[in-house]
Amino acid sequence: MKLQGKTAIVTGASRGIGWEVALAYAREGADVVVSARSEESLRELVERIAELRQRAIAVTADVGDATAVEKLVNTTLEEFGKVDILCNNAGLLEIGEVDQLAVAAWDRVMRVNARGPFLCSQAVLPIMKSQNYGRIVNMSSGAAIRCAAGYAAYSASKAALNALSLTTAIEVADYEILVNAMSPGYLKTAMNPDGTRPPTDAVPTAVMLASLPSDGPRGRFFRFEEEMIVIPESPQIDWTK
Repeated sequence: MKLQGKTAIVTGASRGIGWEVALAYAREGADVVVSARSEESLRELVERIAELRQRAIAVTADVGDATAVEKLVNTTLEEFGKVDILCNNAGLLEIGEVDQLAVAAWDRVMRVNARGPFLCSQAVLPIMKSQNYGRIVNMSSGAAIRCAAGYAAYSASKAALNALSLTTAIEVADYEILVNAMSPGYLKTAMNPDGTRPPTDAVPTAVMLASLPSDGPRGRFFRFEEEMIVIPESPQIDWTK
């Protein structure tokens, strides 16, 4: 199993991509802390993970709230003693053209999609540094580089997430912490009911990025093309400088 003995946190795990990624991590041997705004929606997921003979707990958290994120990470430490993997999956979509989009809608998207991964990464990095090990998987989107009318807030938030991924990867390069972003593709989820593929299609890349060897890629953006092959989108970095 690729994640045997690891402890993972998955945000936005109550449905869709987060649900499937959490189950996949458990199948690969990880204990999993699943998080969302509602604990009730996570109970079945915790039971499913238990059936896989892996430990799991649910922690409610608004990822845009620093206090809630601190509680999420502290609870993980109390229960499992470490944090090996963070999958920043929680996301929000608000559609509206720039001259019509409410400022409050813009702020909501940024709070979840950009501030959330920042707060979660900030909370786990001291732990990962002390372990000299960590893998952070940021769930981005092709919208970060391929914009469309009405998606200003969403595209901007995902572009910010990609920049956060690259910057963080550079900053923690000496600690065997690998940070990458991925676009799962056009998947059918509650947030994207018109998607053409199931959420399970995100699993192989999410598992691959969570189980990278120490010399694996970092600061990269992986996305699915139509043939569903994972390709890197950002240039390689010379980590020896």
